[in-house]
Amino acid sequence: MPITKKYLALIVIIIPIILLSVFFLYRKDRHLIIFFSGAGMKVPVSEIVKDFTDQTGIKVDVHFEGSAILVQHIKTYGDADLFMSGDKKNMDILIKDGFVKENTFIAWHIPSILIPPENKGRIKGLNDLAGKGVRFVMSNPVQASLGRLVNDMLLRHPKGKDILNNVAVYGSDSQDDLRLFWDLYGKGRVDAVIEWDVMTHVPEGERLLIIPFEKEYEIKDPLLLALLKTSKNPKISKRFYDYFKTEGIKIFKKHGYNTEASK
Repeated sequence: MPITKKYLALIVIIIPIILLSVFFLYRKDRHLIIFFSGAGMKVPVSEIVKDFTDQTGIKVDVHFEGSAILVQHIKTYGDADLFMSGDKKNMDILIKDGFVKENTFIAWHIPSILIPPENKGRIKGLNDLAGKGVRFVMSNPVQASLGRLVNDMLLRHPKGKDILNNVAVYGSDSQDDLRLFWDLYGKGRVDAVIEWDVMTHVPEGERLLIIPFEKEYEIKDPLLLALLKTSKNPKISKRFYDYFKTEGIKIFKKHGYNTEASK
């Protein structure tokens, strides 16, 4: 019997949750901070974690995965101290269900079309992604917050269905999106990738140009950090949380993120 898209979507969510669960089941060292972060923020978060550990000696065990998967793990097992979501919706789920002790704004997440310079004249906006023969990469709407946000927006777009029909492949996270894009672009099979605009600041995306969505379809989602009530080490977790709110935001800004809460 063929596997339907519905069952594939469930598999995409369930397998990472099982792997995380096995890790925590056999983990012996409880004297460290467990930090769950959406995969799209890997570069600045990794730098923040390293700097914090270098300055304090406190270890932070950070796990990068799609925000929806991390939320399901927190709700099921509750074995995390802090959570950083790639979108507000997943944070709202944990707040509503009583898992969040406090949370704070870090930066804005803004999806855009990223293209190599040679496609500048061919792709100037969302309408061009609906064109015949145009193919692009985007994140999986089930697994990644970026994919869900973009998919929801495209369902409102007059040419949304045509645009979605031109998706060549879905990536699991930002790094996977860029990896897939360059692999397929080298084979002449894709023309663009929909990603966070700040991905042009990482080595894999620095050659790409940013094509913003048209104003009426612009997505600007707050990136939030939460201190969880499930924390097994609340004192050192609060210390990391407070460090992230000050020094961490500076690192996000350095990596190209808009960190102005009022904008």
